[in-house]
Amino acid sequence: MTIGIRDTIAKCDDQMEADIGAETLMMRMDSGRYYSVDGPAQSIWAAIDGPTRVESIVELLLERYDVDRETCETQTLALLDDLLAQQLITRLNDTQM
Repeated sequence: MTIGIRDTIAKCDDQMEADIGAETLMMRMDSGRYYSVDGPAQSIWAAIDGPTRVESIVELLLERYDVDRETCETQTLALLDDLLAQQLITRLNDTQM
């Protein structure tokens, strides 16, 4: 399952996170596994504040970084797919919002 540009996502509840300098560390409570993000990936993670439209994350990144829309969308969706596979985020449907 992949995330689309029009999807709404949210962080999963069963994790902890902390900003450590230039990176953010996340830990899945059920597995004890750690993950980290920095740079633009950290900006994406920070932008997921409650239910968040993927489109709004892309718009934020386009304002913040010198990148074309196609590259931004492609790389953002790839990271979000990875976060989804690691169960750090979830895709929301209309009944969950």
